[in-house]
Amino acid sequence: MRRLLLFILGALLLGAAAIWLIQQDQGYILVSLGTVSVEMSFWLGVIIFVATSCLFIWLLLFLKWLLATGGVRQWWIARRAVKQTSQTAKGLMDFLSGDWSLAGRGLKQSVKDPALSKVSLLFAAKAAANNKQLDQAVDLLKRFSMEYPEQKGFADLILAETLIDVAQIDQATEILEADKSDNKMALRLLTDVYCLNSDWISLSTLMPKLKRKSVFDEKDFKALQIVCFCGLLTNIDDNLPAKVKLQKLESIWSDVPRSLRQIPEIIAAYSDGLAAADAPEKALSLLAKALKVNWNRCLLEAYGRLDIKDGTKQLAIGEQWLAKYSDDPLLLFSLGRICRRMGFLGKAKDYIKSTIERAPSVGAYHELAAVLELLGDTKTSSEIYRQGLKFATQSKTEKV
Repeated sequence: MRRLLLFILGALLLGAAAIWLIQQDQGYILVSLGTVSVEMSFWLGVIIFVATSCLFIWLLLFLKWLLATGGVRQWWIARRAVKQTSQTAKGLMDFLSGDWSLAGRGLKQSVKDPALSKVSLLFAAKAAANNKQLDQAVDLLKRFSMEYPEQKGFADLILAETLIDVAQIDQATEILEADKSDNKMALRLLTDVYCLNSDWISLSTLMPKLKRKSVFDEKDFKALQIVCFCGLLTNIDDNLPAKVKLQKLESIWSDVPRSLRQIPEIIAAYSDGLAAADAPEKALSLLAKALKVNWNRCLLEAYGRLDIKDGTKQLAIGEQWLAKYSDDPLLLFSLGRICRRMGFLGKAKDYIKSTIERAPSVGAYHELAAVLELLGDTKTSSEIYRQGLKFATQSKTEKV
């Protein structure tokens, strides 16, 4: 308020001074242009000149501001930024809705926005990849790597994910193994490629890092451990001597955490490994003990496929379980398979027929047909094969 009063007072004083100078009549100014002439006092001319000069300078400064840092230019920049941001937002919404083609077009148009060009390029590449436009996706990722070399890792991860989607696993593995950033996404993708390649040794080497970096939650990490150890236990080189295979198998089993040694899938995998290493008796003992504690489908399947030269003990143990689990179709099927391997074809036929009566399956039909063929009943065997094929077709139709 005080400043306003001082300003008004100053303006009044300047006005009074100007009027006083004009009234002094100390000379005059005459301006003549053709037939028109203008005459005024000297001080009035000075005041008009100063006022005109100030107005002209103010207009120049205003135009400079209008065309430079503010005004029209700033308005135009702000308007373009809003438009590009809107394009980016629309492109991301199209991406989330699964319209890859529309998302790709919108995001490519918004890459001119400096603040959002990184995001737009990456999502445009991902949209192109999802739309099966691999070449376009690769070009966009190369462009991102050239424009933002310090953040090339993001482009590499999306490229690796894209290559996995199109089953180019080896190239994806090469990219991911070269990434030393320990990025969680990179570790997840590396886990995927090792699983797809059944590279259980590399996956087991990666497991400590996955745990240390908390890449997966506890439940998923445990599931991954089970898959990894099952793969290791059942994929020992078949060309190795049986003794060496058994040593390697025992070494892997010793690495299995105690908390996982009661998992049915791991026990079944260990049993399969023992059988492959010419130690089926040890596998039989392992499975018999495990089934006594935990009557489990996975363990029972492993018991049925365990091939022992003399299956007498295996059959006897299995038939003891009939007293408690007489209606279990999988037990009946396992006993049928054991009898068929031992040459007890009549018993095998009865067990497998009982299995089909309780829970028909493609495997049971196939096993029964094989037993009938061994019995010399080729006509009935062919009919059972046809029934099995029909059952398989119906099962697929029902799933669809």
